[in-house]
Order: sequence, then C-alpha cells, then structure tokens
Amino acid sequence: MKRKTYWKDLLQSFKGSKGRFLSILTLMMLGSLALVGLKVASPNMERTAWDYIQKANLADITVIADYGLDQADQEELQTLSGVDVEFGYMTDLTLEGSQEAIRIFSKTENISKFEVTQGRLPEQEDELALADFWKDRYQIGQVIHLSQKNASNSQLKRESYTITGFIHSPDIFSKTDMGSSASGNGNLSAYGVVTKDIFKSSVYTIARLHFTSLTDINPFSSDYEKKLEEEEETLKELVADNGQARLKKIKEESQEKLDDGKKKLDEAESNLTAGKKRLQEIESRLKGQEAQLSQLPEPYKSQASSQIEEAKEQLKQEKEKLSQAEKDFTEEKAKWQTSQDELNALTEPTYHVYNRKSSPTGQGYLMYSNSAMSIRAVGNIFPVVLYVVAAMVTFTTMTRFVDEERTNAGIFKALGYRSRDIIAKFVIYGLVAGTFGTLLGILIGHYILAPTISHIITERMIVGESQQYFYWTYSCLAIGLSLLASVLPAYLVSRRELHEEAAKLLLPKPPVKGSKILLERITFIWSRLSFTQKVTARNIFRYKLRMLMTIFGVAGSVALLFAGLGIQSSVVGVASRQFNDLQQYQMVLSVNTRASDSDKGKLEQKLKSDDVENYRLIYSKQVEEKYSVKAGIQTVTILVTDKDDLSPFVLLENNGEKLDLSSGVVLTEKLAQLAGVSVGDNFTIDGKTFKVGAITEHYVGHFVYMNQATYEKIYGQTPKMNTYLVQLKDKSEGNTEKIAGEFMEQPAVAGVVQNASTIRLFESFASSLNQTMAILVLVSVLLAIVILYNLTNINVAERIRELSTIKVLGFHNKEVTLYIYRETIILSLVGMILGLISGYYLHQFLIQMIAPGTFRFQPKVGWEVYLIPVLAVSVILTILGFFVNHYLRKVDMLEALKSVE
Repeated sequence: MKRKTYWKDLLQSFKGSKGRFLSILTLMMLGSLALVGLKVASPNMERTAWDYIQKANLADITVIADYGLDQADQEELQTLSGVDVEFGYMTDLTLEGSQEAIRIFSKTENISKFEVTQGRLPEQEDELALADFWKDRYQIGQVIHLSQKNASNSQLKRESYTITGFIHSPDIFSKTDMGSSASGNGNLSAYGVVTKDIFKSSVYTIARLHFTSLTDINPFSSDYEKKLEEEEETLKELVADNGQARLKKIKEESQEKLDDGKKKLDEAESNLTAGKKRLQEIESRLKGQEAQLSQLPEPYKSQASSQIEEAKEQLKQEKEKLSQAEKDFTEEKAKWQTSQDELNALTEPTYHVYNRKSSPTGQGYLMYSNSAMSIRAVGNIFPVVLYVVAAMVTFTTMTRFVDEERTNAGIFKALGYRSRDIIAKFVIYGLVAGTFGTLLGILIGHYILAPTISHIITERMIVGESQQYFYWTYSCLAIGLSLLASVLPAYLVSRRELHEEAAKLLLPKPPVKGSKILLERITFIWSRLSFTQKVTARNIFRYKLRMLMTIFGVAGSVALLFAGLGIQSSVVGVASRQFNDLQQYQMVLSVNTRASDSDKGKLEQKLKSDDVENYRLIYSKQVEEKYSVKAGIQTVTILVTDKDDLSPFVLLENNGEKLDLSSGVVLTEKLAQLAGVSVGDNFTIDGKTFKVGAITEHYVGHFVYMNQATYEKIYGQTPKMNTYLVQLKDKSEGNTEKIAGEFMEQPAVAGVVQNASTIRLFESFASSLNQTMAILVLVSVLLAIVILYNLTNINVAERIRELSTIKVLGFHNKEVTLYIYRETIILSLVGMILGLISGYYLHQFLIQMIAPGTFRFQPKVGWEVYLIPVLAVSVILTILGFFVNHYLRKVDMLEALKSVE
C-alpha cells in the first residue's frame, strides 16, 4: 500500500508540474542537440569524404614539373618503397568561342579514379567524358570543340571530341571553386578526361602517388597530416636535384637538334651563295650574247634572238626560285635563332610536390577540410556555454521543486518512508525529464541538426550527401551532462532538506530573511525612492540565488547570441574590406620569363590600353612554410616593389595608421600570428632571417612586403621583376574575367590570378559558416525563451502569497505585475550588459578558434550584433510580461493566501 501511494504521489508530481517538466526537458534537449549536432557533423563529413577517397583511391601526393616528367624522373619515383605511382597527362584548353577554361586529364587506371555518374569513360581518341556539373549544358553524343592558347604547342592531336559520359574527378572536390588555369580567363571552369593516346607529348605531365602506409588512416586526422608531411619532405629531397639534371638534358638534346639545324642552314646558305654566283655567270653570258647579236648575219639573228629570250625567261624563273629559297632560308634562320634564344632563356625547372590541400585544384578539398575543422571548433565551445547556462537554470528549477514538495516530503517521512526513498522521488523526476529531453536532443542532433549543417557544405562538393552515423561516445557524454544538470541538483537539494525532522518539514519554509542592502546606506538616493522601488531593490538581494540565476541565464543567452551573430558579422565584412580597401588591384599577371622582347612590348602596350587604370611591375615569389602545427604548411607570397609603398594597389595600415616599406619588412597579421612574432622580432622565411618592421591589416592569404633595397640587403641580389599588379577602370566581375581572358592570350603572360576567384572561394566558405551560425543563433534564442520563461514562472510561483497580499491591499493588476516583474526586468538588464561583455570575449575567442590557417576574420562587429541580442531578450521579456499579467489576473488570491495554513 505504501509503495502504491509513493508511486501515485510521484505520478501526481509529473501531472501537476507540466511546465516545469517541459522546461527541464527543453533545456536538456537544447543542450544535447547542440552538443551532439555540432560534435557529429564534422566526423560525419570526414567519414563521408574518407569513404569517397578510398573508393577513388585518391592520390596522397602529386608531382608536377615545369617541363614534364621524363624517363629518368619516372624511374626515380618508381624506386620509392611502399608507394603506388601512376603517371598521366593534363593540359588546359579553352571552350571554343568562349573564355571558359577546361582542364583535360588522361584516363587513370588505379589512382585518383574518375567516378562515372552517367554514360562511360572514353575509349577512342575522339571521345571525352565531361565534368558532371556540365551535364545540363551538354548531352552524351554531342561534340565539344576545344582550342589551345598556342595551337603550335598543343599537346593534343585533335580539338573536337564526342561526349561519352559525365564524371567526377576526385582531384577536384568542389563543383564551383576549382582553382586557376593556364588558359581562358585564368579560372578553371570545368574538366574532362580523354585517353592517353590523344596526347602528343613524350613526357608525362603529372605523377600521382598513393602511400600504402596512409591507406587506413583518417585523411583529416593529425596522424595523417604528420605522416604525410614526413613523406612529402622525403619526396622533396628526392627530386631536389632533378631540375638541374633535367635542364642539362633538355639543353643537350635541344642543342644537338639546333646544331643539326645550323648545319642545314649553313648548307642552304652555301647553296644560295652558289646559286647567286651561277645566276651572275648566266647573266654575264647573256649580256655577251646580246652584244654579239648585232654582228651576226641577218638570217641567224632571228634564231639567236629567240634563244636569248628563252634564256632570259629561264633566268627569270631561276631568280624567282632563288628569291623564294632566300626567303625560306631567312625564315628558317629566324626560327632557328628564336629556338636558340628560347633555349638560352630556359631556366631550371621546378618540381612541385603537392598534397591534397596545396594542389592547384585542391581548393575544394581545402575548403571541405577547413569547414569541418571550423564546425569542430564551434562544437568544442558553443555547447559548453549552453550547457553551463542550462545547468544553472535547471538547478534553480529543481530547487524550487523540492521546496514545493517540502510538506509532502515531511508527510512521507512521518509515515516512515526512508530519506533515500523520498530523495529518489526527486531524482527520478529529474532523471525522467532530463533523460527524455536528452534522448530527444540526441536524436535531433544526430538526424536533423548534423545533416543540416553537413548539407550546407557538401552540396557544393562531389562527395555527395553526408552519411549519418550514430556516435555512442557523444550520446553518452550528453546523457552524463544531463545527469549532472538535472539529477545531481535534485539529489543535493533534497538531501540537504531531508536532514530536518519530519515536524519541521511539515511546516512551511521560513521566508528568506531580509537585511539592509548597500543602497539603503546611501541615504540621499534611498530617501528619494518610492515604496515599490525600495521593495524591488530589497527583494533583488533577498533572493540571491534567483538573482544570480536570472543574471547569468540572461547573460549566457545574450553571450551566445552575440557570438553567433558576431561571427556572421566578422565573416561578412572580410571580402569587402580585403578586396575593396586593402587590395585594390583586380588581377595579378605572371610574366613569362621566356617571352621575347617583342612579346613583352606587346604586353606593355596592352597594359597601356583604355581598359587598364593603373599597373606596376613588381617581383613576386611564393614559398611554403610551416609556423603552426594546427595550420600546417602555408603558402606565403613575397612581394617586392621598387618604391617605398604599394599604393594605390595595396593599402598598408594598422589601426588606421598608414605604413610604408622604408622601415623594413611588413608582414600580414595572420602570418605574424601563426609565426608568433611582433614588430621588432626576428622572422624567418625562405631560409632568410630578418626583423619585422611592421604588421599590416590583412584577412585572406599570407604576404611579406618589402622594397627593393631591403630585398637586396637580405638576399644579396637584385630582384628580377616578374609580376604585374593591375587595376581596371571597370572593376566588375564580368569585365575582370573578360580582360583576364585577353591578357591570357598574350604570349608574355604565364598566368593570371583574379581577385574575383579568391573572393568566390572565401565567400563559399563564409556562406557555409554563416548558415551554420544562423542555426546556432536560433538555438540560442530558444534557450533564452526557455530560461526567461522558467525563471519568471519560478519567481511568480514562489511569491504568489506575497502577490496575493498586495492585491488584497488594493494594488491594481498592473501594479501587481510590475511589483514582481520589475525585478526580472532589472536583473535582465544587468544580464544583458554582462552578456554583451561576455559575448564580446567569447566572439574574439571563437574567431581565433574557427578561422582556417589561410583566413583571418574581422575582430570588429557591426552595431546590429549589439542591438539584436538586446532586442531579442526585450521582446521575450515583453511577451512574458503579458503572460504573467494574464496569469495573475486569473489567480484566486484568497485560495493562494490559504495555501500554507
């Protein structure tokens, strides 16, 4: 019978406090769904990509050499142990009639296998499989026409191909951001695959390497990065001397051919000289015959004259042949001289060793990896703050529940129930509410929030929708935190209360003892306060636990809102600040060092055209350095100018103060941060060490700026200017791409990098992050609603007799509501201020945590980031105020006053 009564009372506790039960459930649900959703989204993305990588057997490292990979290079790479190597071709062409660049790969066999999404791979020389995202533009069986920048140097035997299918290339993860191209307008628009036989080249273009020791390691893990870095360094050392040997071999082979050509030219020149001599002799004989003609008898004159005319005609024909031969000789000699000049201009080729992130087409993989890393970083911070806030409010809720059940606990104790049985009632209540909410949050986190976040990133990638996995580790962690937040408080509070005797428990709990507050001692203020204002001030400090919970609850919600909105603000402003204010050029032209003076002159003329507003020739060099384990290897660009600043192309400034290059080397902020250096510190790059003269504001990429004098002092040589910074009059994206395409047609241009493509890459990453933060902002708003509702509900329930008393004394409904709600408003205002301050520091911490190694987010945020959290909490408080007012109107005050008699 006792057990039946006990369970009946427990059931009644659930039925009689639906609001409290739902509050605890919702708080635990929000905490667990944020924790689980953020924690599993990143591993889901990584496992999905890992599955795709394993199926495609994606290369770990690719090697690309400036002049291709000859037999010696191939044999050397094949000597590596534990490595599968596959050689292939690739070249950049342009879609006929447009400036869209398309990269053509040769078909692979075992490494980086192309995934056929429709149709089949090519089998004949006139067949091609096209990138899947172009299947809306083309159909299988349709003919596609391609053209080469320099038709005479085309690597392919033909320009027209029949489309046999559509494919994904595992080397290019992104459908939209594929990197730069050596054709078209400088941006890669698509790719295709053909058979190897269609390539003319006798040397391979690319070597793909797959390390068997890395096969079973998560490619996004630190273990993989560490081992890959070791393999990469070994490979770089292996090919370090290949460039010198390759150049020597090319020069020897080419010089041999040129020498043969020179011999033929010499022979041709000798033949021309002999031919000219013979013609002169024939002309002399003809003149002699003409002179003798007048001396011949009349009958013989006619015949001799006819012979002379025939000889003159033959002489004319021989002169024409000789003239043509002389012209051909001149052209061949010019070609030979050009070839000789090109051979003399040849520089030592570079052997580029790329991993999946640093590859020229690795932007998609890099963005995918960075997005997963950023979500993981948010998941390490955001749920912690949310859980702390939820746990505090849950503790207050459970404390109030135990206080409400104080009399019942006394009755049960008087009836002989053990303290642990009574404690179990509260523990079970907290356990059911917390566990049910947590389980609901775990399911929502796993199957709704995580897929939603993952979809934001994967929709732009070729890996497909992110697969969903269930993670027991994170689920158990969420349940453990739920027990701490909802069960432990119930146990501790009830255990403390049940130390009292049953007789004391049967009596109502004494009200909190009032005491003088600090404000009362400031008499000139206290004396001017009204009665209700004094009561409000005293009650705020009288109920200290509720005061702290309200302040910290509101502060936590505001801080989370501020951080979420702040990250969005920091990301949104970067592209405009970076590419409109700091980098004011639209494109970078890389000069072809082997171009003739004539071609370079044509480029100068093009730069002086009406399309170009301004340009400057500088020296540019890219180096790879590692300054941080987390960030890995970063590409740093060294820019050298012959002036003391880069105005108007690059604005160098820090905190509004303009910088110049006369004081020394200037680093960009993110690079200085990764290297851990400040102004005056020593900094090492490219094997050279120097002092940092200044640090400039910068957000995308890493740059080292210096003037020519500083460069000569550091390197001991004069820089060979090789790059143009170009400002256009019409800075629109469409015009930039058009002009970039025109520059790419110039023989003196080796490549074009547009700011527009970098902007698209950053905005793609920013868009993913913004959408993720929008979801977290929504969760923060829901948290604020539950917290304020819960605390307001507790406040009203605890003081219902007090409210009934003042209403009986004649207070109006509005005054009764404000009597209690004024405290909530004041505490919420304090919480908002504290939340904005906490949110600012949380935001600063998060943007450091989630920013990839290449990017830096703006630390400053817009005014709306301060306003929106305040408005959100104010709106919630206003709505709850109407709810409280409506509730107090309906309460039977007389019954409330009898409640503890």
